[in-house]
Amino acid sequence: MENKFTNSLFLPMSIGIKKKYLLNLMKSFIFLFCTTVFSFSSGEILSQNAKVIIDTDKTITVDEVFKIIKNQTEYTFIYRSDLFKDYPKVAVKKGAIRANKLLQKSLSNGNFNIELSDNNTIVIKEKLKPIFIQQTISGLVTDENGQPLPGATVMIKGTDLGTSTDFDGKYNLTLTNNATALIVTFLGYKTTEVEINNRSTIDIQLQPDVAALAEVVLVGYGQVKREALTGSVGTVDIKNITSQAPTISLDNALQGQIAGVAVSVSSGQPGAAAKIRIRGNTSLLGNNQPLYVIDGIPISPNSNIPTGGNEGGGGLSDNLNKQGLSTPIGNINVSDIKSISVLKDASAAAIYGSRAANGVIIIKTKQGTYSGKTKFEFNTSIGTQNAKILDILNVEQYKQAWRIAVQNALDTGRKSNFFTNSVIDGSAFGNGNTNWREEISPGAPITTTYNISARGGSEKTRFAASLSTNKQEGVYKNTGLDRYTFNLSIDSKVKDYWTIGAKVNLSSSNQKSLDGSITSLIYYYRPDIPIFDEDGNYAYPKTLFASQNPVALSNATNENNTFLLLGSIYSEFELAEGLNFKTFFSLNKNDGRQQSYYPRYTGRGGFDYKKGNGNGYAQESRSQNINTLLQGTLTYDKVFGNHGINAVLGVSFEKNKNNFLKGWGEGFFNDVLTDISSAAVYNKSSSDESGSGLASYFGRVNYDYDGKYLLTVSARTDGSSKFGTDKQYAFFPAFAAAWRISNENFLSDASFIDELKLRASFGVTGQQDFGNYAWRTLFKASKYGKNPAIVVEQLGNKILKWETTEQTDFGLDFSFFNRRFSGSIGYYNKKTIDALYILNLPSSIGYSSLTANIGDTQNTGVELELKGDLIRSDNFKWNMSLNISKNENKLIKISDDLKDKYGYIPGYAGGKLKEGSPIGLIRGYVADGLYQTQAEIDALNAASPTGVYERFRRQAPGDIKFKDISGPDGVPDGIITSADQTVIGTSQPDFYGGLNSMWKYKGFSLSTFFTFSVGNDLEAYSYASNTSFGGFSLSNKTTDIYKAWSPDNRSSNLPRLVYGDPNKNRRTSSHFVYDASFIRLKTLNLGYDFPKETLKQLKFLDYFSIFVSASNLVTFTKYPGADPEASNLFGNDISSGRDLGGFPITKTFTAGIKIGF
Repeated sequence: MENKFTNSLFLPMSIGIKKKYLLNLMKSFIFLFCTTVFSFSSGEILSQNAKVIIDTDKTITVDEVFKIIKNQTEYTFIYRSDLFKDYPKVAVKKGAIRANKLLQKSLSNGNFNIELSDNNTIVIKEKLKPIFIQQTISGLVTDENGQPLPGATVMIKGTDLGTSTDFDGKYNLTLTNNATALIVTFLGYKTTEVEINNRSTIDIQLQPDVAALAEVVLVGYGQVKREALTGSVGTVDIKNITSQAPTISLDNALQGQIAGVAVSVSSGQPGAAAKIRIRGNTSLLGNNQPLYVIDGIPISPNSNIPTGGNEGGGGLSDNLNKQGLSTPIGNINVSDIKSISVLKDASAAAIYGSRAANGVIIIKTKQGTYSGKTKFEFNTSIGTQNAKILDILNVEQYKQAWRIAVQNALDTGRKSNFFTNSVIDGSAFGNGNTNWREEISPGAPITTTYNISARGGSEKTRFAASLSTNKQEGVYKNTGLDRYTFNLSIDSKVKDYWTIGAKVNLSSSNQKSLDGSITSLIYYYRPDIPIFDEDGNYAYPKTLFASQNPVALSNATNENNTFLLLGSIYSEFELAEGLNFKTFFSLNKNDGRQQSYYPRYTGRGGFDYKKGNGNGYAQESRSQNINTLLQGTLTYDKVFGNHGINAVLGVSFEKNKNNFLKGWGEGFFNDVLTDISSAAVYNKSSSDESGSGLASYFGRVNYDYDGKYLLTVSARTDGSSKFGTDKQYAFFPAFAAAWRISNENFLSDASFIDELKLRASFGVTGQQDFGNYAWRTLFKASKYGKNPAIVVEQLGNKILKWETTEQTDFGLDFSFFNRRFSGSIGYYNKKTIDALYILNLPSSIGYSSLTANIGDTQNTGVELELKGDLIRSDNFKWNMSLNISKNENKLIKISDDLKDKYGYIPGYAGGKLKEGSPIGLIRGYVADGLYQTQAEIDALNAASPTGVYERFRRQAPGDIKFKDISGPDGVPDGIITSADQTVIGTSQPDFYGGLNSMWKYKGFSLSTFFTFSVGNDLEAYSYASNTSFGGFSLSNKTTDIYKAWSPDNRSSNLPRLVYGDPNKNRRTSSHFVYDASFIRLKTLNLGYDFPKETLKQLKFLDYFSIFVSASNLVTFTKYPGADPEASNLFGNDISSGRDLGGFPITKTFTAGIKIGF
């Protein structure tokens, strides 16, 4: 429809109305062009402050709109009674809305003359449609994602003629003779001008107007506008993830995206989990993963992977954790995610109480749209990958290197024997020439993804559904991941005041992995050994120490099958204006099955290389976790003049139950019948069943005065069955305040400032992620001789209490120049009190361990985030974002009765917990370069009170020289002993972050994403082993041995080649602790969106995009090992910082398409 407006009120202006009369009149009434032609301009017809309250989301007639405005304002309407009989209804949402805006929306499709009299009466008349003999034009208006925009305004430039798009985003407009361009507007989107150029069909895509959109951020049990946040909450731009290289695992994709969130990817195993740390390590129990909340369902770390019981141990979760495979969000399809928020400070996270000490990640999946046409999306990708493997010696280089190492040992005092003689004369070597990497790699492993989704709805119901498959082959044979996910979401308005809904996420995965030693075997297994011997059996050395044949070991099977069900239902009632009550029930059910079989010809399968036979070994475990949650929340949202209140009050009851069964067997007749029931010897079985409960009461109040002064108060009480009866409940309060300086009158002239907000907070959170019955003494059935008996299995700790974390936070949020430049800077101090820890007990007391509160930890840090739209033109855009974080971590207190005289807790993880030092420290000897002469060695021995500086007496030039820094009395004593070990590094970086860049030119886009970490140390244990010659295994080495010290190469820092390592050069020392800083090009993506004009031939297509991408393309680092993110124990922060040569990080190349229809 075309609309034209007149206003009799303004007629006196042309004949010289008096200024005073005009000013008074303008103060009383402001005219608004009452259709979508000027629905978002400055013209208004009703009072600017006139607002009405919509009680619920609904669709109403225009007559009902007039009734609402009349009942809540001073205005009345006069119009013909049947004028709106067949006029389209209006969809309105619950809440307060300006009367002007509601009136504009209601009449946007009309063809009316509207007049406002001086007694607040609005007269509406239908006008005759002008007749034009010119052409008509039609098309589709969509958003930046290609979704239709109903209600968008399409105007003929230079006129007051226009129309609005229908529910499908379509428009139809008759042009005037002089029409040259269309002007398109929509609330929250940039006004767009399009040249007509004699076209009859024009599709128009609008781009968001960042300045007009108020970002909504997920918080605990609700959402708020970003401008109203008082805490530190980070958000992830989903487009930055989905537009970059496709990813199977969400946690991997979070790396470098948010300040204060450290994500390390230490394994290239298909489906491997990343390690996520929010503002440092708070716990000593090794689990510092955050709490995940997926569509309102709280999921603790590892809860989506079945466990072997909290006390039983050795279950599927343990097996997966050692390989880095366990992750609560590993089964979430990235394409289904709508938004992600990370609650970093205590004021934001404290409403989750006892599980929020490590931060909270809230994930919301996509939903359908009411009264929206069903839209489908399909995307697929295919890619390949490869891994970096250090160069190793070929067979001739290998033989020569061992001869040199043995000869050097003989030259410096080692006595000859059968082994040394056989190496020198060559009889120790085989006749093979095998490249083990090539033999166990499948070539170019393929990764494929397929996703299809549908979203839409009717007036009363909306739905969203998706199905996805992911298949990833590993870089070694018999490794890979197959995953299938299904999501369904339904919401229905039963009544205007009553809404119900349900969501379900189903996921099934099959994960194949190899023994964790396989990568090390590639490096050190002998190239002179063939794959098979002369009899066709797998070959092993016959006379010397033999390890696993890599090809034989790669035939072992290790499959982990998991099935996940995440489901929820809710019912929400609007009790009164702004007051809602919601009940919520969820089920989180996880089933797992792990099966391993090592064939009879493998070492683990009992193979005896001398006898040439073996038994085979099988292991199987089954687990189930069931978590149920019943929750009720009462929310209140109301504005009273300049005062705004948003509050939530709730109660929840959660129950967790898990069971576990595991069995072992050996002695198999063949390698075909490999079920445990086929084993000749059924060695052992174990089972476990346990459970826990959590009762919670929580609340939060947000107060807003005049959009300037913000206050948040929250509290939660948790009662956990994991503590004794007198310590089951704990209270977790939080307070936060913010001052929006930009809204103050004294900055009213600073038009370049969009947002300037100062915030501060304090809160308390907790930790209870440990065994269900740590406070209880547990008993188990056993035998005493031949008689049944009951024995103590676990020593309980009845005084065990809550681990609590207090956090203080200060921050400044800013945005300038129409939001072209924005960011935030923050400081935090995070102190954990009564940290929980599992103590090793002396064997003499009959118990192995005890869970206890043993000390305090602290994390302090600074975070910086910057975002910039550097170029904003019609055809070319360039935006960048940067985040940098610095965190300092310390174990600030250990109970005096637990630490030794050096401040360490002895006996665990090599004494890697020390008061005053960071968690994740590296302890060892301090190296002082290499000995260059024998005289240097003799001088140190002569100065030693015992005549021996180093207890290993066969030092020679080219060996590592270790510093004497301490003795039994804490002062240097001229002897190298264990007292000389000290802190020589830490796995914690000085700072870390990410850099995102995106360039767009017309339909083309190019994006790069870099991650970086600076100042973290890593012990290159695998590298040291691969360049030294200890033992009788005749293991292979890397080509770096050619850099080793020799009389002709004294400038080298790599120790000499010597068989037996007589100086123990390979011991943990600063010599092999390297700076593992790196900058990595995480993703590089090139895409193209086909223009609408090209797709109009295919009417069913809304959009069509193609892309090519690469991930982990290049890494800049000085670390000599395979990868600077390597780690030896996944998820264990105490023992991190040691590279044992795990599954290598892969470099991937991918191509894909994305279609909407």
